[in-house]
Amino acid sequence: MQFSTADQQRLPGVQVARAIAALSVAYFHSYIALRALPEAAQIPIPPLKQWGYLGVNLFFAISGYVICLVAAKPSFSTLPFAIKRVFRLYPIYWVAMACIVGLIAIGKYRQEPIGHFLYSMTLLPQQGAPAYDLSWTLEREMVFYATAALVVPIAGIRGLALVMASLATAGWYFKNPWSYHLISTTQADFLAGIVVFLLGTHARFLGAIIPLVSGVALLVFTHASPNVVHIPLSMGIILLGMVHLQLPWDRWPLRWMVAMGDASYSIYLLHYIVFIGSVYLCVAVAPPNWMCEPWRFATLAASAIISILTWRIIERPMIGVGNRLAAVAARWQSASSPMSPREQSAAVRLPNQ
Repeated sequence: MQFSTADQQRLPGVQVARAIAALSVAYFHSYIALRALPEAAQIPIPPLKQWGYLGVNLFFAISGYVICLVAAKPSFSTLPFAIKRVFRLYPIYWVAMACIVGLIAIGKYRQEPIGHFLYSMTLLPQQGAPAYDLSWTLEREMVFYATAALVVPIAGIRGLALVMASLATAGWYFKNPWSYHLISTTQADFLAGIVVFLLGTHARFLGAIIPLVSGVALLVFTHASPNVVHIPLSMGIILLGMVHLQLPWDRWPLRWMVAMGDASYSIYLLHYIVFIGSVYLCVAVAPPNWMCEPWRFATLAASAIISILTWRIIERPMIGVGNRLAAVAARWQSASSPMSPREQSAAVRLPNQ
């Protein structure tokens, strides 16, 4: 089965991988929603309690894969790419930051110097913690986007893979020095997704089950001593399986999981805020101890529902605006400058395809 680039960016398996990543991180943080209840009343799911944070690594791998789908197009250009990324990341992020302002105003979130808060709203790299705890990952995403935008037009996807491998290796050797998140072992997670893209149809014979089982097994067997290789390799193998996973995605509950993938960015950004609010609601309601786990899952469900709404009301319309502006920028560039070597090569090949 062949997919267009647009279709590949929304492969159902990739969307479900996004959902798994977001919900894993949300579950990992769900103890926050239970702070008003005794810890002894909690009955967490052990793997998610211990490893739910690895959803971030899976997110990075997915990002590496999806950005390659975008950057591999002959028409790829830095300006339209940047416009789309801005409208993808910032609108809902600023909504989350507005919620944080509200929490600070009522004394439910730590005070932040206004300069630090405003800088954190830019998602530019910073050495310390950002004003909103979860946005450290978005700073890494921005660095990866910038790297891809600079490298791919010159060296292609393989060049990007080489650069990311070099940065990850340097991060390991120099123990992640402050370098605006550039020289960092985190780059290995993005590299995992790039490698999955480069494998393309060459690994298709493996199907979905073999990579999924192998990736999870590697994660389980190396969890006692994870390192810069084990986790990215596991995430890459799991992502490879999800890319090739073929299921009746239009049926419930799989259709619901695909929808969760659409809303995964909102889930990641907003669950923390929902959990903080849930604590104070729990104090007011004072549920019995046996309600601890139902309260956890009710809060997770509330996060998912709110995120689906913000996806429909905020994210999707803003993505549409970004796409339209990017199209205008692309037309302006094509009218004011000659074709790039990649575009010329594609134009030569096109009649023979």
